[in-house]
Amino acid sequence: MEAAVVSSTEGVVSILLAKLGEFLSDKYVLLSGVRHEIQELKDDLESMNACLRDLAAVGDYHQSQQTRTWMKQVREVAYDAEDCIDSFRYHVGGDRNHDEGLLVVAGWLRRTVLRPLTTLRAMYKLAVEVQSLKARALKVSERRLRYRLEPPAAASSSGEYAPRCYDDLDRRLPALSVDESRLVGVRSKTRAILKLLEHKDDGDDDGLARRKVVAVVGFGGLGKTTLAAMVYKSPAVQGIQHRAFVTVTRSCNLRAMLESLLEQLFAPARDPRCSRKEIMAMEKDEILRGIETKDIPQLLAHCSTHLSDKRYFIVVDDLWSLEDWASLKPAFPDNDKHSRIIITTRNRQVAESCCSLPGDRVHFMDVLPNDQSRELFFKTVFQKEHCPSEYRSLEGISGDILTKCGGLPLAIVSVGGMLAQAENKTPVEWTKVCGKLGSGLSTSAAVRGMRRILSLSYHDLPYHLKACFLYLSVFREGYEIKRGPLVRRWAAEGFVGGGREWTPEEAAGKYIDEFVGRSIVTPTRVATNGVVRCCKVHDIMLEVMTAKCVEENFISLLGSVTSYGRHQHTAATTTGHDKIRRLSVHGSHMPQGQQSRSGGGDEDIFRFRRRRKKGEGEGQDDVLSSVDLSCARSLLMLRCIEKPLPAINFKRLKLLRVLDLEGCRWLSSRELDDICMLSLLRYLSLRDTGVQRLPRSVGRLKQLMTLDVRETDVRELPETITRLGHMRHLLSGRYRYYTRSHRVKLFEPFEAVTIPPGLSAMESLQTIAHANVASSGVAMGELGDLPSLTKLCVMNCEKGPNKWKPFIVSLNKLSYSLRSLSILHWLNEDAGLEELLDLDSPPIFLEKFFLWGKLSMLPPWVSHLGNLVDLSLRENFLDGKEVIEQLGKLPSLLSLKLYYQSYMGRELCFREKLFPRLKQLIVDNMPNLDELSFQGGAPELERLTLAVLKEPADGISGIDKLPRLKEVEFFGHVIVDSVVESMVAVCKKHPNKPRVYRGDRPMEMDSELSS
Repeated sequence: MEAAVVSSTEGVVSILLAKLGEFLSDKYVLLSGVRHEIQELKDDLESMNACLRDLAAVGDYHQSQQTRTWMKQVREVAYDAEDCIDSFRYHVGGDRNHDEGLLVVAGWLRRTVLRPLTTLRAMYKLAVEVQSLKARALKVSERRLRYRLEPPAAASSSGEYAPRCYDDLDRRLPALSVDESRLVGVRSKTRAILKLLEHKDDGDDDGLARRKVVAVVGFGGLGKTTLAAMVYKSPAVQGIQHRAFVTVTRSCNLRAMLESLLEQLFAPARDPRCSRKEIMAMEKDEILRGIETKDIPQLLAHCSTHLSDKRYFIVVDDLWSLEDWASLKPAFPDNDKHSRIIITTRNRQVAESCCSLPGDRVHFMDVLPNDQSRELFFKTVFQKEHCPSEYRSLEGISGDILTKCGGLPLAIVSVGGMLAQAENKTPVEWTKVCGKLGSGLSTSAAVRGMRRILSLSYHDLPYHLKACFLYLSVFREGYEIKRGPLVRRWAAEGFVGGGREWTPEEAAGKYIDEFVGRSIVTPTRVATNGVVRCCKVHDIMLEVMTAKCVEENFISLLGSVTSYGRHQHTAATTTGHDKIRRLSVHGSHMPQGQQSRSGGGDEDIFRFRRRRKKGEGEGQDDVLSSVDLSCARSLLMLRCIEKPLPAINFKRLKLLRVLDLEGCRWLSSRELDDICMLSLLRYLSLRDTGVQRLPRSVGRLKQLMTLDVRETDVRELPETITRLGHMRHLLSGRYRYYTRSHRVKLFEPFEAVTIPPGLSAMESLQTIAHANVASSGVAMGELGDLPSLTKLCVMNCEKGPNKWKPFIVSLNKLSYSLRSLSILHWLNEDAGLEELLDLDSPPIFLEKFFLWGKLSMLPPWVSHLGNLVDLSLRENFLDGKEVIEQLGKLPSLLSLKLYYQSYMGRELCFREKLFPRLKQLIVDNMPNLDELSFQGGAPELERLTLAVLKEPADGISGIDKLPRLKEVEFFGHVIVDSVVESMVAVCKKHPNKPRVYRGDRPMEMDSELSS
């Protein structure tokens, strides 16, 4: 399998090289006589891949157009070679099970006559195509030598491009010389940073004397450099004699930084814009005079010695890695002289590592709120804080432009500066700019500069992360990207590989955490244990990614139209790419008022398609009929209400690996049959498609790793599903959400699927959700034969305790593998889960546990779950204070959800020393609850979510004893006003001023509660 061998490969060519290495041992390759040609092709591509990586490390802005063309040719050869291999495997790669329902004679003829002929034909075609590919690869390789396409001489020995000393000086100078009158929101942030610099830790008498580091971290373009420059120029630090402002380049030229540092420290003129010649003319010090001849250790020693007995203030701007800080840190001695260092970075991990001492602080930058965004925009365009009266007609389109900018100061200033210079300030012209915002404005110097700065985040990524990052461009603007589907898609694409320590999905999860840490995606939902469940990409960053994808033919987009009439489909902009490799179709189901990536509504696409049926829209705009998907390996059509490609024939997409049709309600049974002929398919999502049944032919999808039929009407899986030996994730069922944050959710009963016998053959299964225990008795007995199973959700909605016996037997065999377990017995009057009390071998490594069903007592083994992080209970009818005592001693518990009738006691008291790490508590309509009190327990609690049908007789007390409380949320059909009012009053007095939410609405903390 490809995913098993790509853990050490990087990029398009690298994935192919791994596949070629595996393919060389194929028996059909040996028989076809092309092994020698494939080996030569592999050797040529290895050499080209090494050069490709060197050229990619240089970055877009140091590559000639000729170089980019050559890189594109290498990628296309790699794509075509991979298609050749997969096409061959499609024809000869194993039993495709086409024989169901055929007569015995017909089946015999297929096996003995037709299939051998098909194999011979495929082997002949393979030999011809490999020879052609080898010839192409040779020509591409010769072309590199002919045009001398090598990395620039400035490349370092490590292959990283080392820019000249002041390559990024242009990013620092505007910040240092900015007009303060045009700044918005910076002064308050400056005061906040100055306060952090002056902060003294309690109980630390030397807190002000020690050297302190304050790190400012955030997304590129948020104004970190401007903020650091404002602090640098503030009167509070100008009295410090030894100051310097050093900018770190992406590839960290340490010598250049140390030279700049020494020149600023030794120069009598403190203007950082002074050239070296001017500095040398003013300063005759021996250190500066011979600076070019000194090595790096000498330069570090000079800095450290000079500052050892002095108070200093240093700004290290745009730090990229921990290694860069480790190299630069020795220059700054900790001399107990009240010295201060400010670091700006895009990487959260770097910021936290630099601030490792108790007195150090990390300051997180955020986007501008709407009012400050408007003020900055109008100041940039009109030099006024608001829109002038003569331009009132521009206010509406200004809002659309600011929505595209998303509160990013760099984007607002760049676009505003361009509009300020435009001669015609009319709604029509500004609407055109809004429609083109992104790649369409590449001719604007201001926007080019903005895109260059944002691109630095992409270029700083390790090579193996770049494909995963670009893949995020398949999602439309504002789309909330879910962690689970994304990591499963990456694994199916072959972008990530597993190893001994983690699975491909676990490795992919680390990639998401890396993106969050680098501030290039924004988390929108974070679990209690800190795992990012959902995230978004900033709209402007999305434009940068899209332009890169189009340039490299990585992803094609269909569904973008401009907002001023002329339709421009992104798929048509892939100039020079005659083959679509990955296609994302943006559907018409969008939030009201939201626009597509180029500024218009996606509904226009379908109106345009209907006009084409009448003979309109011919010529260049007739792109839909010209889309060729024969080489597509991924097709995503998320939320397409109508079929955007009427002539699409799924069974012709023979090379498809990933197919996501979430929300496509037009899907028919005929099309499902065609999809089941795609033998290379590895990811199939039919979520929310309205599908009622899966065809028996689904058993042909031998490579399938993920099958997602959640939120459909599928209630029974065909028996052929057990033939899918590579299946890792089998997902079905449905949730109902009750809160804005989705923290309160409920499994829909009667939505589980029946799994046929033979489950033990699916040894790769990691996830099963949700299985019907009552109708899947044999399969439940086979669960214990699945060694990789880590997540399991089962439910029973039929009477009879014997329904659980096969499952209980299997559960005893899964004690070491299970990490997440959900058990639902939807029958209050039937204590069908009593057998859980006496498990011989309980799942001791559980991290997440949801138990719905009547019990006489809490299973004793729950008290020994040392790794349990998330516990949810519902309709268990547990009583007695000892239940809370047991749960309160769980050492790792972060989230406790007590749903309806889970606990029947009158008091719910969190005593001291109980729940030491609990961060989230949900209490849902407990019928007997008269008192909820916090008596020193749960000291780490941050979120409290409540649903109460009546005011507890003894009230809710002890909120003031929750020092870390941030949020209180009320939900449910009935919300008691008096309870909310009293909570608002308590939170007003709380030091943290936690927000109080009533349903989706945050309560005004400074005004009376309105009914």
